Amino acid sequence: MIICEGATEEFFVSKLLAPHFISYNVSVYPINLDGGFNYHSLKNNIVKTLNSDKNAHVTTLVDLYGINNDYPGYKANATKEALQKVLAIEAAVQEDVLTHKNLYNRQFFCHFQLHEFEALLFSDPNSLEESLIIDHPEIPKGSFAKILSDFPSPEYINDSVHTKPSQRIINLAPSYDKVSEGILIAEIIGLEKMRNACPHFDSWIKKIENLT
Repeated sequence: MIICEGATEEFFVSKLLAPHFISYNVSVYPINLDGGFNYHSLKNNIVKTLNSDKNAHVTTLVDLYGINNDYPGYKANATKEALQKVLAIEAAVQEDVLTHKNLYNRQFFCHFQLHEFEALLFSDPNSLEESLIIDHPEIPKGSFAKILSDFPSPEYINDSVHTKPSQRIINLAPSYDKVSEGILIAEIIGLEKMRNACPHFDSWIKKIENLT
């Protein structure tokens, strides 16, 4: 079970991840939380999902962007560099969930996407540009590659309201739609390029592959 932040993540799991994991004999099913939740709500959904099936493995696909002080480990690690920060918060959330007193299935591992789903689209900035320029011919050539060049990987594209990956896309393509266009572009790019460009994402995929 993959507990997803919203519709974009749900379709990403259904259209890209589920077919990939079939070859590993792993079946994955998305659970859409429809966004706008706090940590208490996320934890309750994780515990409920774990307890609903003692044989299920449960993980999360939630953006690191937008989480706040009510998440375990957030305040203590807020100023760390991106990878150290996300690993520390994931570990703190995982510990908090797994020590819940009424938990009967402890097959859970936490994943937060650095910094949001759209970071994965920067794994291939040329395909991102080619897909969006059809409806936005005014996009300057090489714009997305230039954005990526300022960071060591797409996962480091930062997470303020003005500079998060999705906002950078919207700045250049104002009509960008996360669900319809985002998933279509993700399918064009493919998992292999995303995994090569985004090591934290890749490590999560490997954990799921190894569930067999």
